[in-house]
Amino acid sequence: MRAKGFLLLTLLILVLFCFGCGTTTMRINVKRPAEINLKNYNKIAVGDITDEYGRKSRHSKDVADSITTTLFESKHFDVLDRQHLQAVIEEHKLNFSGIIDESTAGELGKIIGAAALVFGRIQTDDYKEERTSSDGYTDKDGNYHKKYYRNGVYTLLVNIKVIDIQTAKVLAVKTLAASYKDKTSADNKTPPKINASALYTSCINNIKRQFLKMVAPYVVSVNATFQTDSKLPEIDNAIIQFKIGEWDEGMKLLEETTKKPGLEPKVLAKVYYDLGLAQMYRGEFENSKQNLKKALSINPGSTVYQKALIQLKAEKKNAEKLKEQI
Repeated sequence: MRAKGFLLLTLLILVLFCFGCGTTTMRINVKRPAEINLKNYNKIAVGDITDEYGRKSRHSKDVADSITTTLFESKHFDVLDRQHLQAVIEEHKLNFSGIIDESTAGELGKIIGAAALVFGRIQTDDYKEERTSSDGYTDKDGNYHKKYYRNGVYTLLVNIKVIDIQTAKVLAVKTLAASYKDKTSADNKTPPKINASALYTSCINNIKRQFLKMVAPYVVSVNATFQTDSKLPEIDNAIIQFKIGEWDEGMKLLEETTKKPGLEPKVLAKVYYDLGLAQMYRGEFENSKQNLKKALSINPGSTVYQKALIQLKAEKKNAEKLKEQI
């Protein structure tokens, strides 16, 4: 009985500790830089995507069309699609082999001027399906059961190259890879067919997203975890301001709270940490660094504060790259 009572007391203390020292996580949209800097290229031309045999096929056309659509929707470039390039070729009677890639870039560059050319080749375009079954069994009513399964996987790998159309200088080379799977089952009969077309479409959409991150700044949603304390409702009020988009108001509230007399050191560290975290996501990197360091100086054993300072360096580096691209 004594052991049970001690266990209950320990659990109660842990609950009270967690209640008083919690966290609140919110999603924040952050802009990230593209993998390559195409700031000096106002125009981007979409050449040919070929299949694994070097030919233009329906699936290679799907990839090229999806890339073109992505570029149009991004609104970062003047996009010259395949139809536009073909018109240029016919108008100027260029020596054209049939495929728009690095071999034809030089001739096109003389007419189009400064532009980036995107082209590529499908490396893998494959759907595989496996059929399996479980061991059979007889239920209590004497009925025999056996489960049958279909397991399908669609894999699409596309090698993309981006070059300067005038100089043929390679700006980027990357393999975009996507793979999606599905499973169906049935009792005592052949399971339903897997919708391989839907898996293929998912692969195409994934390739589009990867390509956009490659050439244009994009927005991601990240988790920001603020520390709270039941002894200090001002923190909760500040986080509420952040959640409704009033970042300046929330940061002002936290700044005022740091001057509140009589705060316990670890509680004060939380205020400095939350203020520094908010400033980091608002691009106030120097102020963020000062406040995160204050939090760490008060509570030097906190791995959370240490990781936040490491994250700050990464966020600042991303912001600098983004500034170069815009």
